[in-house]
Amino acid sequence: MKEDKPVTMARNRAGSKLYISDARALYAVRRRRMFQRSLTIGILVLTMTASILVYIYWGEAAIDFFSDPLQVRAMVSRHPVSSRLIFFFANFMQVVIAIIPGEPFELAAGYAFGVVEGTLICIAAIYAASILIFLLVKRFGRPVIELFFEPERIDQVRLFRRPGQLNVLMYILLFLPGTPKDILTYLAGLTPMRLSTWLIIISARLLSVVTSTVSGGLLGAQNYLYAVSVFAVTAVVALAGILMYNRLNKRARQEELLQKQDPGEDSQAREPLSDA
Repeated sequence: MKEDKPVTMARNRAGSKLYISDARALYAVRRRRMFQRSLTIGILVLTMTASILVYIYWGEAAIDFFSDPLQVRAMVSRHPVSSRLIFFFANFMQVVIAIIPGEPFELAAGYAFGVVEGTLICIAAIYAASILIFLLVKRFGRPVIELFFEPERIDQVRLFRRPGQLNVLMYILLFLPGTPKDILTYLAGLTPMRLSTWLIIISARLLSVVTSTVSGGLLGAQNYLYAVSVFAVTAVVALAGILMYNRLNKRARQEELLQKQDPGEDSQAREPLSDA
């Protein structure tokens, strides 16, 4: 027997009746969006404030310092432990706070530490953050993802409805530059994937990290022509990755619509993302 909704109601600004449960859901959405906006504004304000302070106190000397890779690498050599820990933590937070793009950090890693060491630092930070995100989403579910992504954007991802294709699709999408790795990293925790499998799949991000650190390393070595060439090739591959992601996602949505129109098909062939 279908239960009735509670009779307790409220009214919105337009005067329409709202059930208390609906009002709570609306409040949760507004609170989440306020968190997202506050986080974004806070990061922008901190970045701008730090840039202004650096320019006020050091001025052109700071610009000359950061534009000279020899000075940057000499400074890194003088502080071998702290410089690497600070950069690791910054890269770690970039992955966790998904609204921050990762490419500038990877470019900076290649510029300051060289290709090999910069890649290792970035990959270590990505692994640490991705494992933490995976475990948090497994434990607390979709609310963790909704701290950083709108529900509409989460629902748009339809690629992982077939468990048999899950691991291969995730590996390919993390391997290609240009795909939305931030939301894919968070969505992995909603799938039936195990942590041991996730540890293997994270390694697919190596290609996109290497292309960025190589570019940064070439800039640090002042090989600008080669750096531009790597940028151009990466941009083409990234465009292909975006097109492939959009095409696969579109196909998955079409298959889901066909599934709804044909209920006689085996409904267990698709397993939706868990909201737990």
